[in-house]
Formats: sequence, structure tokens, C-alpha cells
Amino acid sequence: MFATLDGRAVETRRLLQLLTHREGDTLEWPPASAWDWRQFAETCETHGVTSFIYWRLQALMGRAVPDELLEHLHLNSLQICARNYQLAKQLVDLSSLLQNEGISSLAYKGPALSMAVYGGLALRHCSDLDLVIRKEQLVRAADLMAGWNFEATHTWGRPQLTPYMCRPDNPRHVEQAKEIPFRASDSAYFVDLHWCLGDRFWLPFSPDVDKLWERSVCLDLPTGTVSTLCLEDLFLALCAHGARHRWGCLKWLVDIVELLHKAGSFNWSRIEEMVRIRPWAGATASLALVLARDLLGVAAPLEAGKILPATARTLAVASAIREEILTRGESSGNENATLLALEGRPLQRMKYRTLLILRYPDSLLREIFVRVSPQDRALTRLPKNLEFLYYIIRPVRLVAKHCTRAARTLWSTAVGARLARRRADRPITDQRR
Repeated sequence: MFATLDGRAVETRRLLQLLTHREGDTLEWPPASAWDWRQFAETCETHGVTSFIYWRLQALMGRAVPDELLEHLHLNSLQICARNYQLAKQLVDLSSLLQNEGISSLAYKGPALSMAVYGGLALRHCSDLDLVIRKEQLVRAADLMAGWNFEATHTWGRPQLTPYMCRPDNPRHVEQAKEIPFRASDSAYFVDLHWCLGDRFWLPFSPDVDKLWERSVCLDLPTGTVSTLCLEDLFLALCAHGARHRWGCLKWLVDIVELLHKAGSFNWSRIEEMVRIRPWAGATASLALVLARDLLGVAAPLEAGKILPATARTLAVASAIREEILTRGESSGNENATLLALEGRPLQRMKYRTLLILRYPDSLLREIFVRVSPQDRALTRLPKNLEFLYYIIRPVRLVAKHCTRAARTLWSTAVGARLARRRADRPITDQRR
């Protein structure tokens, strides 16, 4: 079944089979003697689902699961659980320190997500801590972090795609970025201070950060209590986060599925109101639901289907991401392609493309002359020794495509203006009659 795929794609498909496995299903599990389990274990680690898969494998003990694989996953799971516990302790302590200084914070992702969605700290791999603070308290919070021996590090400023040191007192930096990463004094973990859940181009696809505070809830961790996002805000925030990273890690999709298991506790009217205010947040949520159905076999609740219908745009993006994961073992992680595919506002698309071209003119040349797309190959099937002609066909096709699109836009604008003039003149004609 997987003979034509490379090793990473084979193990990713096997991982997806295990994630979608239901009681009574037939699982295509290779004989232990004919299978090197190490690449599968590495794939689990790459997608951040080691602990979750170990828990799943407990029900398959009689299906020729290699003992070495179980032992490896078990050991890693224990390490993940211990680290999560330490991160949870640091999260409670840091939240308390900020609160004592008059700075409110909301725990986001990390141990708080693990406890809220999975009901414990053992089933989800957490790499760092994320705290949401108010933008007006950012400078004060950054000074306090520095005083507590946390070191500010480079962040990935969007959309320039190059790391730079974000200065919280620089309005331009604050506008372009969404977080400042701080490294702990012992370099054991990072703390990301967020003042929004998306940069200026992804902001419309995320929930309104100013509304998070009035809907926040308290969450009990084994080490104390923190404030965190309500389930509805968490759902939309996780969908936007996964879309921004083009769902490059299956752990993020498993988060959505586990969160949907709590859909009975959702206030769907609240989500409907949030999406009505920020319709593009509904696009990322719809994309997540389609991928959860197509890759993990989990259907969305009826309420979600009504509030977050899949459009042709989201279906096309989901299909592309699914194909990447199934054929390559992971998505391309191309944030630009995801944003442009989801963004339906022509002016915003133009601004984003223009900014990328101005910063990276070589990327435009690569897109035109180097990258051969399926649309180019669909025009004509060339033999292998003539495939170089695709690099000539592509710019010609793009010129024809965009010229045609520009002509249609001009024509529709002219027709619309003519009709508007006729409607404006009609009452005057009627009066003369």
C-alpha cells in the first residue's frame, strides 16, 4: 500500500492510522521482524505525539507491537510528563509574580492546554510557556522579566521572515510582531509574552485579544491555579495557530480533535458571535475541522458545521495540506501560501504580496521562473527530456492569467459604472416624462 512513498511518508501514514484507530478497526501493523520501528518513533517525536501514541498502543499489546518501541515510547513519555510538571510549576510561579506586580496574564498553550484539553500533563508534549498580557503592560512586563534573569531573544517578525530583536518600546516592532521570547537563566525553557495572537496580517484570523480577558477562566494545575482562555477562545486561537504554521505538526490537529470531544461544553452561540465579528477567524476554524475530518476521521459537531461551513477556499487549502502530509510526511510549512490561499480580500492580498516582493524580490523570480506548478503541467504533458520547457510555459501562462484577470476586472468595473450612471439618470428621465 505504501510501496511508492518514501520512509517518512510511510511512517506518517502509519501514525495517522493509529491516530484514527477505533475499537474493532483493522490496523495495518507490520511484523516486528520486518520493520525498523526507530523511524516510526522519530516520526512520533517530530509531530509531538509520543505520549499520545504510547497511550494508544496500550490497547494493541497483542498486535505484534515491538517491545523495543513500547519501551522507547514509555521512557520518552515519562520524560515528557516530568518536564511538563516542571513547566507547570514555572507557569504558576511566573503568573503569580506578574500578578503581584499588577500585570494580569493568561496562560496559553503549554501545560494549561494539556490540563484543559487532555485532563492531565502526561499526554501532550509541551516545549515552552506562553503568556498573554495586555499591550499597554508590555514594556513593564519585559522589564520585570529582565529583572528576573530572563533574556529576551530573537523573534520571527512577520511577514519579513527574518529574525530580529523585538523592542517592546518600539511601536513599529510591536505592530509587526506578536510576541517576545524570553530564555530562562538556565536555558531550560522559553517564555513567550504575547500581546496579540497574530501579527498584522494574521490578526483578522485570530480571536480578538481584548475580549479574552472578560471571558477568561481559572484552571487548576497540579502546582497551583492560573487564568487561561475559555474553551471557545482556545478553539479559535488554536485553529489560527495551526493555520499560520500550515499544520506542520500533527500534535496541533490532535489538540483540535481532543477539544472537539468537549464540544458539549462549548457555547456555540458565543463562537457564532465571535465569528460574526471576525469572519476570517471562521476560515481558519473551518480549515481545522476539514483537516480533522480528512486526516483523523473526526466529524465536526452539527453546530460547528452550521456556524463554520467549509467554503471552496478552505476546502482547496485543506486538500493541498492533506496531500503534502500524505505524500511527504509533513506539510511545507509555507505560511505565505496559506495566508494568500485563505485571504479573500483582494486589497489585503495585494498588500501582502507587495510587501514580500519588496523585501524579497528573488522570491518573485523563483515563483515565476523556477517553481513549476501542477497547473503548468496540466496544460500539456511533456516527456521527461522536454520538461525544461515548463520553465518557458510558466511565465507565459502567468502573464496570460493575470492579463485576463485584469481585463475582466476592468470590464466589470466599467459595466458597473455604466449601470450606476443609468440608475442615477433614470429618476430624472421619469420626472421629465
